[in-house]
Amino acid sequence: MNCPVCFSPATAPQPFVGSDSLFATTQRTFGFSACTRCKTLFIDPAPLAEELASFYPSRYWWNSSTDRLGKLEGIYRRIVLRDHLAFVIEASQMLADDREPIRLLDVGCGGATLLGILRKHGFDVLGFDASPEAATIANADHGVEVVTGTRLQDANFSTAAFDVVTLFHVMEHVPDPHALLAEVRRILDANGRLVLQVPNIESWQFRLLGCRWYGLDVPRHVINYSYQSMQQLLSDSGFRVRRVRHFNLRDNAPALASSVFPSLDPLGRRVRSARSCRKESGLLVWAHHVLYLTAVAAAFPFAMAESLAGFGATVMIEAEKVL
Repeated sequence: MNCPVCFSPATAPQPFVGSDSLFATTQRTFGFSACTRCKTLFIDPAPLAEELASFYPSRYWWNSSTDRLGKLEGIYRRIVLRDHLAFVIEASQMLADDREPIRLLDVGCGGATLLGILRKHGFDVLGFDASPEAATIANADHGVEVVTGTRLQDANFSTAAFDVVTLFHVMEHVPDPHALLAEVRRILDANGRLVLQVPNIESWQFRLLGCRWYGLDVPRHVINYSYQSMQQLLSDSGFRVRRVRHFNLRDNAPALASSVFPSLDPLGRRVRSARSCRKESGLLVWAHHVLYLTAVAAAFPFAMAESLAGFGATVMIEAEKVL
């Protein structure tokens, strides 16, 4: 395959394969190639379009529950989303003062926890997600409307409909990132802002763990980005990078914890439990959560160090349209 980001034919097969070790949606193994020009890593050959949906288990997103543990999870989630919230608010402050309220679209919003928080901060929010179930929960739990579809283009939003579009952990799932960003550019106002986040294959975590790194999420992450490749993609799509952040509370340390202890990953445990129809006992669920939080806390110093060195497990970017 040519590189799906810069289209260069200068790609090299990688000496490792990956499998769905987290959710076991398929028994297949997947090879990788890397672009020697822009440093993109991608599954090669790419999965067929009709296969992709089968790699996603039901509820491939976080949602709260009404029991005591679920409420505590919700509190934790709102705390660790503060980095995302602050980044989006700062991006919106760059817009003209007369933009009130800020019109924001979150692509791949899941259960819309972040949108619910942004709504309370005065944003005029709308979500987009592939899951009708997620849309129902977003409305019930947070009063947020979510448009559903498999591609953003299918929503037929008006040109310049939004001041801010966010894509948190979306780009790595998309086989045609150029088409997605072209649509984002169309629906953004002339002075609008794009905020996105992706796992970073230049991170120390990936260099240490290789295909066992949680950030690869084989086979759902069809394209894996370096900061260089994301810059290339944004530039080719008519955007200019304004800000970059290499650390956030929700993703960096948990990625390392879930890589080293995949059996403790909360979403993975929930999916495996639902598939086997064997519900964990309350005591075991609590024990697993405590162990996982301990692993996250232990991973925090390493995650912070790699981020300070410019090799964080994720890259969060604010970009503006080039007019």
